[in-house]
Amino acid sequence: MTTPEPSDSFEPIPYDPVNPKRRLTSSERSSHRLQPYTRTSSTSGVMQNNSPSIGSGSFVSDNCGGQKEAKKLALKDLPQGERPTVKWARKRLVMDLLTTVVWPQNETDECRDAYLNEVLNQANSMYGTNVALTKELGILLTNPVSQFRNSLADIAEKLVREFEIEPKDTTLSDEARKTYMQNRRLMLLDSSEANRWQYFLHGERVVEQNVNLLVFSNQIVEKIHISHLYGSPYTPLHEKAFLKEITTTTLHMFSHVAAGVEYGIDKIVEDVIPSSTKKTWRFHGEIYASRQAYYMEAVTRALSLPIHKEALPARFLNLHHRGLHTLRTKLGLVGPEDPIYVPQTMQELTRPLYAGPSTSQPFLQSSSAVLPVPAQEEPYSYTSDLTAGGSSMAVHAHTSTTYYGPASDSQFGLYYCAPPDEDEGPQDPLNQGYSFY
Repeated sequence: MTTPEPSDSFEPIPYDPVNPKRRLTSSERSSHRLQPYTRTSSTSGVMQNNSPSIGSGSFVSDNCGGQKEAKKLALKDLPQGERPTVKWARKRLVMDLLTTVVWPQNETDECRDAYLNEVLNQANSMYGTNVALTKELGILLTNPVSQFRNSLADIAEKLVREFEIEPKDTTLSDEARKTYMQNRRLMLLDSSEANRWQYFLHGERVVEQNVNLLVFSNQIVEKIHISHLYGSPYTPLHEKAFLKEITTTTLHMFSHVAAGVEYGIDKIVEDVIPSSTKKTWRFHGEIYASRQAYYMEAVTRALSLPIHKEALPARFLNLHHRGLHTLRTKLGLVGPEDPIYVPQTMQELTRPLYAGPSTSQPFLQSSSAVLPVPAQEEPYSYTSDLTAGGSSMAVHAHTSTTYYGPASDSQFGLYYCAPPDEDEGPQDPLNQGYSFY
């Protein structure tokens, strides 16, 4: 039996509107004999390049130095009818970084091109076009990915200084200053058990006489997270259709930002190390792609532990709500109202039942119970005052109480879901699903 000759054309997986997140698996990608640049024509009117690679601009923020850059293609160079297709594909590539794609390591040109062809085919299906992938178009498609990562690098380099990487003592010699900064970096990036209180991804909360460790919830990292993913002009979340895909902070979002924060720490320290041959420290995949995978694996492992599997997603959901407030402020939209609290643990669905005349005990509610209404002319709203010592039905004039959990799940409990900070504004009532990617 003769072996069929490899096909010169690529048969992409059709766009499925029911499952728009569909992506080729590694085995599917490797099974395609892909030669996307041998097409004889292109609707973009750009000369085809028979090279099997689209260059380094796709998912790495550097341009691999010595490679000769291909002719740059701009959106304005494309026919008017193809521009919406290409614009959507560019945003889809960035959005995938937040939902389905990690920074690839040692990815072959064939796999990378198969992925780009798949996204471009989705865009073609949506807009009824037939834009073909070329080397120049591949660079145009992936430029926003580099811009998005570079935006994170810039924000992180500015805000990581709040970790006090640089010494406050201005009288230190250059050598002593360098030693201090190197030691500070070692401490911030040390993820060992003994150093858990100083690790840069963890935070802490003071509760009465105790300090609670907040795993993967550092305030500085969260500030960078919100500034980059919700406040940056490069974020795809400005698009309503893409924003609907995000219901909480995803593993991809967290690990993407964590890698950028580590870069920011490295950049500040490396810049003080003198070297006549050293290149500028850059946020590129050779170092930080593996770091993103490392952080994603760490959070995944934490979510498998009973002590974190509810508390950590609750904090990630709160982080997303704060980000939505920043996003709406940037877009000039009216801020959301406080979300209605939905109990998240079985403990919150049960409380002790007391009987007796004591007013300090909970009101015994039943189908025959009648709420006592005081003789007042002013209108009142009825809310439950829940305290650590018990609860009672009370009457408040024109007041509203937001309840975030019983006393058993207080701020030092395992399942505490922090109420919105008044300084951060109202929160989003939408996207209340407790899903976690």
